[in-house]
Amino acid sequence: MLRYQFMRFPEGKARAFTMSYDDGCVQDKRLSDIITPYGLKCTFNLNALSLGRPYEHSVEDIEKYIYARGHEVAVHGAHHRATGRLRPIEILDEVLSCRRDLEKRVGRIIRGMAYPDSGIRSYAFGTEYADVKAALSACGITYARTLGEDNRRYDIPTDFYAWMPTAHHTNPELLSMLDEFLGFDYEKLYISSRRERLFYLWGHAFEFDGDDNWSLLDEIGKRVAESKDVWCATNTEIYDYVTAYGKLVYSADNTTVYNPTLHTLWFERDGMLYKIAPGETLTGIKS
Repeated sequence: MLRYQFMRFPEGKARAFTMSYDDGCVQDKRLSDIITPYGLKCTFNLNALSLGRPYEHSVEDIEKYIYARGHEVAVHGAHHRATGRLRPIEILDEVLSCRRDLEKRVGRIIRGMAYPDSGIRSYAFGTEYADVKAALSACGITYARTLGEDNRRYDIPTDFYAWMPTAHHTNPELLSMLDEFLGFDYEKLYISSRRERLFYLWGHAFEFDGDDNWSLLDEIGKRVAESKDVWCATNTEIYDYVTAYGKLVYSADNTTVYNPTLHTLWFERDGMLYKIAPGETLTGIKS
């Protein structure tokens, strides 16, 4: 009898690490310089109307420091207006215009977002969270990182339009949380606790200038890079993988699994690791 099945990330890894940095400030370039050699991946959330200003990114910067290094760009609102404080029609304009302008400039499809300002922590004009989700979906946005208090957890979001990060880099407990995250010994955990885990780090790169603590990024990078069981990915890569995993099709007795997606997927079932290629059907597996 099948007791537990857990998603595993590429190569069967049980942990994933992602980063999200806002506002497109020039300090993003230094952040990219530091984290890229460690294999870390970051999603940079940009305001379309700020591109090209002296303290913001140029299109050339985006290609050189972001896309060419395996990072990505996401929407952060055309005017950095708090999403929950807008009427639905304003949300559509704020998000779609930002997405359209960014895509035109960088020549790539952009599907992610980080809520600007107070995000969805407060509402006005009768707007509710359901209105925000509907508007983002209509704009082709597939996920949105929220903000506020760090959730201090390593969970996969159940609602990608309210994706809570694990910690801001100024959290005084950041490194202890990272050590806890990296230190889970899956062989010693009770079987029901061997779930997949995600560490989501966020912030603004200019804060490292203000606090004079760029060395913190090196410390984070060293610790993550030393681990053999962490998949470093952008926000969209996390979303795509988790969504694909949710589309696996199972027989009634759980002994057959079909992968209808374009992703190679991994899962662990009662201590056994399985890999399933796009279009593949696994039969006779442990149940």
